[in-house]
Amino acid sequence: MLVALISILVICLVLVVNLAGYLIYLELKDDEFANTYRTSLQKVNAKVYSKHIEIARLGASFHSAGPLNQNAVLEGIVRNDGYRDITDLIIKVKFLDGDGAVIYEATFRPLEPSLGSYGVFTPTSIPHVTEASTLAIKPESSLPFKKVLVNCPEELLSELKASAGSPGGKGRWAGKFDYDILSVNF
Repeated sequence: MLVALISILVICLVLVVNLAGYLIYLELKDDEFANTYRTSLQKVNAKVYSKHIEIARLGASFHSAGPLNQNAVLEGIVRNDGYRDITDLIIKVKFLDGDGAVIYEATFRPLEPSLGSYGVFTPTSIPHVTEASTLAIKPESSLPFKKVLVNCPEELLSELKASAGSPGGKGRWAGKFDYDILSVNF
């Protein structure tokens, strides 16, 4: 009788543990599905709304003086010709050679503060202490950006140095750019 009672308790305990594990699994999967849905929606937004976004005056240069000393910088202007506020945007800029082949790619968020990214840590706002700073590009308006190029190939750096008047060799880069809009949030 005692053995049967212990067996029933062990079986009930195993069922409870399995049920709890399954509920935790469902909760984790729900978060994963929500994240996948959000990412897919951003990609669809990018495909649909990209016809309303223009990247103008795209250029790269090498700074040999000032606060950006010895840094390659990409700059341009993002223009929203659409009908919605853009609150987040991810673009990929491609540096092309004379044949149109990609030499280097830079992926970044032009709505982040200019001149680089946050690195590993992103800033967070503390509720009731700081006001969240949400930068948005309003319809029919534009926003200039300037980003430091990281892990830039040496041949591209030498070409940028040569065009800045610094000594440097000729690289494959033809001075051409192409860009893709990877993600858009409203």
